[in-house]
Amino acid sequence: MYDGHTYFVTGRCIGAKHYFYNEQRKNIWRNVCKESIERFGIKMYAWVLLENHYHILFSLPYKEVCTETDFVPQSVTPRDRKERSDEMSAANFVSQQDIRILVEFIRKIHKDSARKLNQLDNTPARKIWYQYYDRCIRNIPDFWKHFNYILKNPYKHGLVDSLGASFAYIHSSNPTWLFRFGADGLHEGFCKYPVAEVAVE
Repeated sequence: MYDGHTYFVTGRCIGAKHYFYNEQRKNIWRNVCKESIERFGIKMYAWVLLENHYHILFSLPYKEVCTETDFVPQSVTPRDRKERSDEMSAANFVSQQDIRILVEFIRKIHKDSARKLNQLDNTPARKIWYQYYDRCIRNIPDFWKHFNYILKNPYKHGLVDSLGASFAYIHSSNPTWLFRFGADGLHEGFCKYPVAEVAVE
C-alpha cells in the first residue's frame, strides 16, 4: 500500500452544487465507481460520497518495474543510452503508466456519472464535475490518516451528529470497516493516527 501506487483522490462538483442529494443519485455514482474499479483493476480501500464531492483511497494495478531494455529500442547501444539525456528511467516509465491509469480511471467516473445524471434530469451536456485532487500515499501514517479522514467525513460535514455515527454512514465504505474492526478498533485507529477537527468520543 505504500509503494508509490496508492492514491487519495477528492472529486468536487462544479460550483459546489449538491447534485447527489438523494439515494437514487448517489447510487448512480456508486455503480459507476464499481464499474470503473473493475475496468481498471483498482484495489479500493476506502470511499465516501457526499452531496457535492467524494473521497477515495485506492491502489492502482501493480506493474513490475521494467529494465531499460524493455522500452529502449534494441538498436540503441549501451554507449548511445549513456550519451542520450532524454531516455526515461524504469521508475519514471512506471510512474507515467500510473498517471495514465489514474487519469483514465477518474475520467471514467466523472464522464459516466455525469452522463447518467444528465439523462435522469434531461439536461444533456450539463457539466457536473469541476476538478479532482490527487495525492500519492507515501508511508504508513499517511495512509491511515487519509483512511481516517474518509471515516470521519460525514461527521465533518454535519451529515451525522457524532464520529461513531459516521462509522455507519451508508454511502461509504465505513460500515464495512465497522463490521471488520468494530467501533473500538476504529476509535483506536483515530488515537494512533489522529485527524484534525475530530475528537475521539
